[in-house]
Amino acid sequence: MDCILKLSNHEAFPIVVAVVAGTVVLYVLFSRKRTLAAIPFELKPLPESSPNWRSGELLESPSIIVPGRPDLIQCFDPATGRSLGQVACTTVEELNERIHRARKAQKQWAKTSFEQRRQVMRTLNEFVLAHQRELCQTACRDSGKTLVDATLGEVLVTCAKLQWTIKNGEDALKDSNRDPGFMMMYKKAKVVYQPRGVVAALVSWNYPFHNTIGPVISALFAGNAIVVKASEHVAWSMGYWEQLVKRALNVCGHDPELVQFVTGFGDLGNALSSSPLIDHITFIGSPEVGKLVMKAASANLTPVTLELGGKDCAIVFADADMAQCIPVLMRGVFQNASQNCIGIERILVQHQAYDAFVDEMLRRIKTLRLGSILEDSNVDCGAMVMANTFDRLEALVQDAVSKGARCLTGGKRYDHPKYPHGQYFQPTLLVD
Repeated sequence: MDCILKLSNHEAFPIVVAVVAGTVVLYVLFSRKRTLAAIPFELKPLPESSPNWRSGELLESPSIIVPGRPDLIQCFDPATGRSLGQVACTTVEELNERIHRARKAQKQWAKTSFEQRRQVMRTLNEFVLAHQRELCQTACRDSGKTLVDATLGEVLVTCAKLQWTIKNGEDALKDSNRDPGFMMMYKKAKVVYQPRGVVAALVSWNYPFHNTIGPVISALFAGNAIVVKASEHVAWSMGYWEQLVKRALNVCGHDPELVQFVTGFGDLGNALSSSPLIDHITFIGSPEVGKLVMKAASANLTPVTLELGGKDCAIVFADADMAQCIPVLMRGVFQNASQNCIGIERILVQHQAYDAFVDEMLRRIKTLRLGSILEDSNVDCGAMVMANTFDRLEALVQDAVSKGARCLTGGKRYDHPKYPHGQYFQPTLLVD
């Protein structure tokens, strides 16, 4: 006889029951888990993200500091110096209130199935794919990067993480047995992953979309709520990213309070890092600030994961295929105006290829075009997020030259003829 067996959270699948020589044999023809599809939704893009936007006030000396108002952040486009408005800093009282709201939502979220969480990931992924131009333009406006840099460093990597989590997240979090060893053979050992509760992410400014959404993906899929504190240098776009995630949760039937974005300066970061209400902290940024986060978290023994900057080097041998090698190195060095934690910062070249290699790199670096990709069609490098580093960068170049290096091109800030209020640094080649 034939029958249909229905299991909760699974599609029905047929079982054929046969009687052979008095023995009942069950043949399961196929089994497939129930899949919850992505739910489409719309989110109105920020008007300032449009390439045609020109209405922002040109700031004479762009800065995130509002004189006399430590409770406000001045947002601006680093490529043009145009004001993007001001954002109010989150107070400590508001921070605590948001953490409590996230914790309340997390209690129900922790009970969801992996398939329900996958649906949220699919919903986010479909939105990003369908609206990648608006997302890239938003990231470009807030950080001054080019559309190519935003496509590779904001959208592509975010979609890759979403798709990996959809495919592999459940397996990564499955219970797993362990061998207890001979002396404990009478016992069983198992690793069980459980949600921590409310986690926090303090993230850097160089990739405002990817750096904020990445920790959100992991936190939500593991059953946690999350509070995200992004850098004050990209505060303008944070509200938009928060709306995006909250809308995805909402259309899938979940409490949008699971995700909270807060904005402020170092004092807010310290309050979040030292909060006894936070169960884990992810930090993306410099070693100097990472030490402060660890110190603040240590008072409550809050676990911390640090992703810090390094000094990344490429090695070029004489037999390398230079037609392939040099374009890769150019991308590795100058993507996002060299504001990459994994960007190439030194190139070591075997002496037989050194002179030809330097000549070709110099030729290419001199042709790099700087500007705002939202207003110009031919731009290779965008602006830099923080102009207050220019004195230090120029000093580093001069220090190297004083110790025997040669600066073949660049080495100082660039006064852009079209964007005199923009924040640009000349593409630089130091040799020897």
